Amino acid sequence: MIFCAEIGSCHKGIPALAFEMIRQAKMAGADIAKFQLGHSQDDPIRGMPGACVAQLKEWCDRFDIEFLASVFSYEAIELAESVGMKRYKIAYSTGEERPDIVRAVAELGKETFISHGGYSYPNFRNLFVVPKYPTYPQDFCMPDKFDVWYGYSSHMHGIADKLVAVARGARFVEAHVTLDKTEESIRDNHFALSFDEFREMARIGREMERLA
Repeated sequence: MIFCAEIGSCHKGIPALAFEMIRQAKMAGADIAKFQLGHSQDDPIRGMPGACVAQLKEWCDRFDIEFLASVFSYEAIELAESVGMKRYKIAYSTGEERPDIVRAVAELGKETFISHGGYSYPNFRNLFVVPKYPTYPQDFCMPDKFDVWYGYSSHMHGIADKLVAVARGARFVEAHVTLDKTEESIRDNHFALSFDEFREMARIGREMERLA
């Protein structure tokens, strides 16, 4: 069972916040701390310069948590390769809009988590996702079994949907995390989990896995 803490842009481009979120993710039981690379040349790490990628990777290594990133451009792939990122993540929007980026990642041959069901590369692990930010209960749907899908990428409030995915066989669960749900400058803060919520999700999810 893999639990991925999606830090994304919730560090607001502040290295000290990114460090703290990596630290909190590890203490909350996350296996992976995930960032976003390559939205634009001026914003390669959502507000942090590309030179910071090596620092993020170093901090993840320090806390013994895997560094992972969604890549949105060829420059992002170069940044990820420059620090030896061992696995990749492809967002739903990239799968829809940039099949060239998807192919470029596939050709690397590394294990890749993709929030899209439209690709069948042998190194890809398809994640079920509802591409709404946030996803409210009336929009929520989930397969009865995670046989075709490897895991689940969530945009819902709370931990219930993540645990439903675990119960139905998901082997990977990704959830956004934040230090402050009331911070209005970042969209994802409003549906992201607190680190206490993430910790409870990981604890219950792993217990469910052991009992399955």
